[in-house]
Amino acid sequence: MLGAAGPLCAAELKELLGDIGIATVYRLLNEGVANGKFLEVELPGATKRFEVAGKPHHHHFECQTCHRVYDIPGCPGRLERFVPEGFELEHHELILSGRCADCTN
Repeated sequence: MLGAAGPLCAAELKELLGDIGIATVYRLLNEGVANGKFLEVELPGATKRFEVAGKPHHHHFECQTCHRVYDIPGCPGRLERFVPEGFELEHHELILSGRCADCTN
């Protein structure tokens, strides 16, 4: 998962690891989450993905054609302006979707 352009699902990780069973991949991922080495990334309507813990704050772009997910570094900030009056923002996630560079060519 190190060096991946974004969070990976178990099937993508299995492809990278080669000759390893999918049950073993899930076991390793779940152990990594339990140990704080990996984070779960859940995108609406998509398979659960995983990424290495400890990355700086970032967001994600999901390609609607190939379904790969990419990290978007940084944050637009100042999201408090969208919060209704009297509410307090504690966490946010921004997910962009469209087509990646490979799928637009």
